[in-house]
Amino acid sequence: MREVVNVGDALGGEGNGLAWFAADESALTQHPLYQTYSQQFVGSIDVNTLKSQIAQAYPSTEAAPIMNYLKWVLTLCLAVV
Repeated sequence: MREVVNVGDALGGEGNGLAWFAADESALTQHPLYQTYSQQFVGSIDVNTLKSQIAQAYPSTEAAPIMNYLKWVLTLCLAVV
């Protein structure tokens, strides 16, 4: 079986999906979308708005860190709906 190694992303995020995390001091915490969603209760986040913001992003290496974060937030939101 092949071992999966998380090497991290350019803004300090690690992993993917439910395994996603970032250190408090990582650059990702300064991103506007991180700032928006990190200040809301999971149950109060509008899933359709979140999906729309994900849909408007380019699938690029530059967007990957925030997209991994948003995917993680979406997974959490869907878990409590």
